[in-house]
Amino acid sequence: MSELESVGRRMPSELLRMLAGLPGVVECVVLKTCNRVEFYAVTDDTAATWSALNGAIGAMLPFDARQDTVLYLNGQDSVSHLLRVASGLDSMVLGEDQILGQVKDAYELALSEGYVGPTLSIVFRGAISAGKRVRTETAIGRGEVSVGSAAVKMAEDVIGSLKGKNILILGGGEMASLIAKHLAGREPNAVFVSNRTYSRAIELAWELNGRAVNFDGMVEHMARCDVVLCATSATHMILTRQHAEQAMEGRGGQDLLIIDVSFPRNVAPDVAEVPGVRLYDIDGLREQAEENIRRRKNEIKDAEGIIAAELESLHMRFNEMHADSLISQMYLKYNSMKEREVRKALNRMAAGHEPPEAVLEDLANALTNKFLFEPTAALREASREGDMNKLIMMGNMFKMTGEPDVSKEQAPKAEIGSHH
Repeated sequence: MSELESVGRRMPSELLRMLAGLPGVVECVVLKTCNRVEFYAVTDDTAATWSALNGAIGAMLPFDARQDTVLYLNGQDSVSHLLRVASGLDSMVLGEDQILGQVKDAYELALSEGYVGPTLSIVFRGAISAGKRVRTETAIGRGEVSVGSAAVKMAEDVIGSLKGKNILILGGGEMASLIAKHLAGREPNAVFVSNRTYSRAIELAWELNGRAVNFDGMVEHMARCDVVLCATSATHMILTRQHAEQAMEGRGGQDLLIIDVSFPRNVAPDVAEVPGVRLYDIDGLREQAEENIRRRKNEIKDAEGIIAAELESLHMRFNEMHADSLISQMYLKYNSMKEREVRKALNRMAAGHEPPEAVLEDLANALTNKFLFEPTAALREASREGDMNKLIMMGNMFKMTGEPDVSKEQAPKAEIGSHH
């Protein structure tokens, strides 16, 4: 069993709830692709979240899992990775067209469950935008670039042309549909489609001019076929060694090719031990993936440029979001101060013991002192520490040079405090 399959067998909603429940997590999305699971989280306590997530993933993996099974990325590295994934640059099959839909589905699930906030909303919308641009502005997504197409190509590499061959497709979901799409034009003799939901098998078989068969008849039809393409969404093994042995009894010594592109895998690994069976799983597609990369080097360069531009745009949006947050906090803080001082002034004027001019003068002085108290304290601290960068920055912020004007009478010092 692949080391990640114990994670992959869990439903995205289950993994999402687990991630959302970890210490410090304030936003999260779980992305499942054809060969991996990715967790995206915004946290207000990085150390606590990392420790808890590391423990949760460790509990799901076998004790002897390789050290490189899990990769942790932070900050811009994680954002860049997501943009590459959505654009098909970090997929098993370069330019894969299915991955963008998986990114959208992951985002929409987390959004509907209430786990997406402003940060991940910006990130995932940016990733989806980048993915669309890469597919429309470059040639990276042209041709056969899905895992489904790679499975069909692998079958041809192993047994030659599929013309006149009998093929069994196990599954009726998106991956099975992609396989069916790429079988078109290969002129197989017969295509059988078997799925737990028989009505879906009928739909897919109709598209292929094939025949839907009951799932219970899987072994019977395996015995009649040259190729079995397995692409279901099941979270358990549906094709076991016993199934393969029974099928081979009726094949008269002819070999049987089985390609499993499900994640988690749906064909038991020991099926490969049955004489006459050649079993390939999704890891077997890696050689084709490397060839795909070699053929598309120019497209990769163009796509990288689009991703770099989208990253810069996201960086600017995050800066704007941070600025908006600070501005909002400033207005709340200073409006609260203003309201308190105005109430005091109104009460004094209502008492009628002081001239209005004096009350208004005190109000203006109080507001000036309160508003400038913290900037003044920060400037004096920067001066004492010799922090010229802070002095220049605050001077620019308040549109002042910080240089004394010797041509005019020195202004009086502002009084720090408030009048009562």
